[in-house]
Amino acid sequence: MTQTDTVEEAATGQVDEVQEAQSGTVEEAAVAGAVVVPVEPRRRRTWWIPVLAVGIALAGSTGTYLGAGYVAHELRNEAIRDVAPLDEEAADAVGDLRAGRTLATAAAADGSAMAGVVVAGLGSADLATELGEASQEAADLVEDVEDPALPEPIVYDESSVRPAWTSILEMLATRARAADVAEERERVADDAEALAAAARAAEDARVAFYESATASAAEALAGNQHATYESRIEVQHGIDQTGTGWAQTRNSVGAYTALAAALDAMHASANAEAARRAAPEYAVHGGIEDFARSLAHGVNLDFRWAHVVNGLSSDEWYSGTAMYRYTDGGWATIELSHSIGWHWGEDVNAKAVVVHEVGHAQVVRPECEPLYSGPVFNGDDEMWATAWAIASGYDVPGSGIEAYGRPSDAQIAEAGKCI
Repeated sequence: MTQTDTVEEAATGQVDEVQEAQSGTVEEAAVAGAVVVPVEPRRRRTWWIPVLAVGIALAGSTGTYLGAGYVAHELRNEAIRDVAPLDEEAADAVGDLRAGRTLATAAAADGSAMAGVVVAGLGSADLATELGEASQEAADLVEDVEDPALPEPIVYDESSVRPAWTSILEMLATRARAADVAEERERVADDAEALAAAARAAEDARVAFYESATASAAEALAGNQHATYESRIEVQHGIDQTGTGWAQTRNSVGAYTALAAALDAMHASANAEAARRAAPEYAVHGGIEDFARSLAHGVNLDFRWAHVVNGLSSDEWYSGTAMYRYTDGGWATIELSHSIGWHWGEDVNAKAVVVHEVGHAQVVRPECEPLYSGPVFNGDDEMWATAWAIASGYDVPGSGIEAYGRPSDAQIAEAGKCI
């Protein structure tokens, strides 16, 4: 018997035993001397899975990061590092949202306040409508925008003994939170941009409307030349939004109402001046005022007339006062007694009083102020005005000599440099 025959017999015998044990039929197939037997196969065991599981358990329980435990730890830390910039971007977006809400709230309030006090004729009606609409849109958006809802930070296990599965769970939680942060950050950033745009629109509408109001005011200013300079400069302050006494925030409702009030005062002044010029005495007063302006070298002068001036009655005295200001190009308000008008054509002293008051106003001129404040006069108002009147050709008691005494020749010569 050959070796092959022996193997074949042994194999055949095994098949018979299997057939008897299973009480079934067996098909044989011999290929190149081999026998295939349908017996129950053995399962191959993956030996490293239970070993790895035990290893992870051992690594976690001992606090070391060898093997799979180390991998889990590194993946967790990588996830934490990756989400840190995202948290910063989200925090920036929240800051932008809060700033945008503050700006939009203020712009809406400022615009609505101005839209609520619009005066007919002071500013464009169309721009006033746009102002109201832009302000309302900003206010509505502030109400509609939701507060930020960023997920709470994860409290990580930073103990020295941390099982691998803890790191894996924290890694998964970090990634899930990162997705939520990214989504909320995008929403918050979009809302912040919308609020900033609404604030700009309301602000731009308010500025545009105020500019249209200044154009209206400039037109009114040009049409009211006979109003007092005092009333006109207040309108100019409102147009320029600067000047002596102007304390309003630029393009604000306060600025608009101040401009409107200044215009009302200027119109009232123009009406009063029209009535004054219609009165009989203006035939004389107007000529006196023109005479004074002809001596003033361009200094703006307002005039008032009264029966009692500086405590002196027109029944007994010629009297005058001058209140000068260095601001707004230099100007003065001169008050004269009616007695000056009564005797204008017959008494040179009446003229001399007017020249004296014009002399007071000359100190606002840049070329004259150093003479007035210098060592010759040392800021003596009455000696200056008297000397200026004398140097102007009015060497009479009414120039101020009777009231204040005669200036020195040096003072008269010094004042003469300002004529």
